[in-house]
Amino acid sequence: MAAEPLKAELTPDEFSALLAERFPSALKDDAFAVAVSGGPDSMTLAKLLSGWAAQNNKTIHALTVDHGLRAESADEAAQVSQWLKGWPNTRHAVLKWEGGKPQNRIQEEARNARYRLMTEYCAAHGISSLFLAHHQDDQAETFLLRLSMGSGLDGLAAMRPVHKTGAGLILLRPFLGFSKERLLTTCAAMGIPFVNDPSNGSDNFARVRLRKSLTALEAEGLSSKRLAVTAERLDRARDALDKIAEKAQISAVISNDTGRIVYRIEALKPWPGEIILRVLIHSMKTLRLGGDHLPRMEKIESLFRDFMSPAPFTKRTLGGLIFERDDKDGLLIVSVENMDKAP
Repeated sequence: MAAEPLKAELTPDEFSALLAERFPSALKDDAFAVAVSGGPDSMTLAKLLSGWAAQNNKTIHALTVDHGLRAESADEAAQVSQWLKGWPNTRHAVLKWEGGKPQNRIQEEARNARYRLMTEYCAAHGISSLFLAHHQDDQAETFLLRLSMGSGLDGLAAMRPVHKTGAGLILLRPFLGFSKERLLTTCAAMGIPFVNDPSNGSDNFARVRLRKSLTALEAEGLSSKRLAVTAERLDRARDALDKIAEKAQISAVISNDTGRIVYRIEALKPWPGEIILRVLIHSMKTLRLGGDHLPRMEKIESLFRDFMSPAPFTKRTLGGLIFERDDKDGLLIVSVENMDKAP
């Protein structure tokens, strides 16, 4: 990724050039969505997109999710709506997370609900791409969070500027090369209002605690920028391994029907274990609804080891899929547990 310009404020002209350089295919659409929490990062992104949309005859759908986790959330969503009123070529919608709320893993479940609601909105309005305001500091925090959870290469690899979800929605992240500080400077220079979510400072959440630890890490030279660069390097390695795994899959697959994929064991065995594991993961992403969110890697690795072991394999389920090994015919079979849910 190109180095961040020395100039502090991100100008509309720079932003337009950045979009043209990084997202040329996606920009052919007439309408886009942008996630707007009301914080400075997303408000800055929405403002820049609004100006760009006015110049290019595009429409921006700004989406704010009211999680209903705090008494103030509805008022804050309404405030965002007021702020965006009158912005050129911009529509605003508040999406509500209805029903009971979980007692555990609140931030994770809220994130899942947020993406589900925005994905449903985009599908209903014929929108293919969703802009997100993730920046360099978010990249570093995600790296540390996943490292603390024991993630492998894929988990530690960077969030991508362009990512197509299992539901077919394209996520666009134009701010990944920019620091939080630069976005705050841009926000101030453009006079953009924003809200502060108190949960962003609560030590009850692991991401917040890790964010605070970055101060100590930076004193040792482990800055957000260096962590983000490391994540990008791992992303390159991930891409290379995935391309090799694609060749392995093509060489071994017998059938790939809706809800069921069958592989020849002998065709997989010559490949390194990491490549075979990636073939298995690809199968899970292909067959599972919401395929971007897989079971924990420890469970997938355990399944993989048993799958490839010479010992008898007992049919089992994981993540809504059935895994079978036919030793008589030398086959590995992955299928949807309930075929009615096949994509």
